[in-house]
Amino acid sequence: MPLDPMVRRILEELNKAIPQITKIPLDEYRRLFRAFFANQPKRPVYKVFDITIPGTETRIPARVYVPRDGKGLGILVYMHGGGFVLGDVETYDPLCRELANACDCIVVSVDYRLAPENKFPAAVIDSFDATKWVLEHAGELSGDPEKVAVGGDSAGGNLAAVVAIMARDQGLRPGLKYQVLINPFLGVDLASYSIREYATGFFLERDAMEFFNKAYLSKPSDAFDWRYSPILKNDLENLPPALIITSEYDPLRDSAETYAVKLAESGVPAVVVRFNGVTHGFYGFPIPHAKVAIGLVGSTLRQAFYERY
Repeated sequence: MPLDPMVRRILEELNKAIPQITKIPLDEYRRLFRAFFANQPKRPVYKVFDITIPGTETRIPARVYVPRDGKGLGILVYMHGGGFVLGDVETYDPLCRELANACDCIVVSVDYRLAPENKFPAAVIDSFDATKWVLEHAGELSGDPEKVAVGGDSAGGNLAAVVAIMARDQGLRPGLKYQVLINPFLGVDLASYSIREYATGFFLERDAMEFFNKAYLSKPSDAFDWRYSPILKNDLENLPPALIITSEYDPLRDSAETYAVKLAESGVPAVVVRFNGVTHGFYGFPIPHAKVAIGLVGSTLRQAFYERY
């Protein structure tokens, strides 16, 4: 279907507000990127506070959102998007507030190390360390260790998918309850229809993707490491159920939908929902589609955590 007129207007505003990432210094781009998304309306949340998680390589900042009083709440460990180069807890504060309220669960927003200052697999290590810590300390956050999910969008969706596999492979107990992958980047994709048709003019540009890859990876062969390209992982059995959200005009669409098929073929319950008329990153835009997507994540995790909608 045609591109939603509201999305088209937002893309025009973004193009005016933020130059191409290759045209200005990275620090300036980060500032503009943060300002645009962090300045979206912020819903009240019962309690919000910052913590520092002791990781194996560094201390990891995180922000915790608690939707209500009580014990035994579900927890969503959330990894933000931004091509492994952009984003932080401030940028994603509006979205994480929405998620905490919609899911009726605690959200732990992980401020993993960014590239190019920290190359692959630094973001993977921080994301896994943070998730492991949450599983071990859920009760301290008023959460239930049996009700922990991982989630993320774009590059964060990549990290969430990888963490789900690592948690299984390393035998973390209790295991993860669910995984939510929103417009996820899942690795090498050179020839799909969506990567060919939608990599120019639809928010996530080919030049930006190439910039992110060069910034994040130490060497070209890293692209074939499953911790960067989980879509290349053959053993996907016994992973937590997945909700995968895709967008019609997203260059990452086809690989995400292929990953959903691979999960299902491996016996993992996987639901994939495509939002038509929107681009990559739509869930952070002030549009009705974003509210529906967040509501979908909310109903899915409420069902997974509490067996209710």
